[in-house]
Amino acid sequence: MSKDNNYHVKMWDSWSKSRFGKPVYDLWLNEYLPLFKKSEIILDLGCGIGANTLYLIEKGYSVLSCDYSKEALKNIDQFIEQSNTKYLNMNNPFPFDDESFSIIIADISLHYFTDEKTIQIMKEIKRVLKYGGYLIARVSSIHDAYNVNEEENPDSRYIDYGCYGQRYFNEQDLERYFGLIGNYQFREVLMTRDEEFYSYPKALYQILVNKD
Repeated sequence: MSKDNNYHVKMWDSWSKSRFGKPVYDLWLNEYLPLFKKSEIILDLGCGIGANTLYLIEKGYSVLSCDYSKEALKNIDQFIEQSNTKYLNMNNPFPFDDESFSIIIADISLHYFTDEKTIQIMKEIKRVLKYGGYLIARVSSIHDAYNVNEEENPDSRYIDYGCYGQRYFNEQDLERYFGLIGNYQFREVLMTRDEEFYSYPKALYQILVNKD
């Protein structure tokens, strides 16, 4: 593992450890519950410390929680009963068979990558998603208060903060990336969970993608 990768891992592990405890979730997934089946496992991709995992388990669903931070996964194992965790680095091919999941949740986990990597990740999501299945996601919007660059080039909207990078999506990005998977719907929302960690509310695009 390179020096840069080690630094990146340590940063996310430190972030996760600073928030150790039972996670707090918002109710953004409420509207999608009619799509879920309790007989199938939901993939929580880039699950963090487990906010969406906790929400879904409390609703009676089975969840596979995957993240790049082993400290985040430790938090889920410790504080969420009936959890099932797996280490996953989205920079690499996903360790799942084709068409493994009917529902994939990716909440604030798909906007940390370059243009090339984001396309690769979307193709992996499409591969492991069943036909007719759904990706449900939130990503940072170009209108977010933290965005400092509104260039048209996709990689110009990927900002390198040193310890990590973040992409701020515009509507063309939504087509460029989520359109690779299938038909999608979106709207812009403000993040209401954990706002005490931010100086300003976060502007997000909330996306529902149906694999066709």
